[in-house]
Amino acid sequence: MVNIYVGNLSWSCTNDDLMQLFSQHGTVARAQVILDRETGRSRG
Repeated sequence: MVNIYVGNLSWSCTNDDLMQLFSQHGTVARAQVILDRETGRSRG
């Protein structure tokens, strides 16, 4: 398994958006957008 860090994401990017984008290049087991603890918003 390989972990990939992707930065400079749009604030509106969701886990499903990442899965959809990267599944074009192979199987994706999991995609996670890191959220700000206080606001619950994507950290970009």
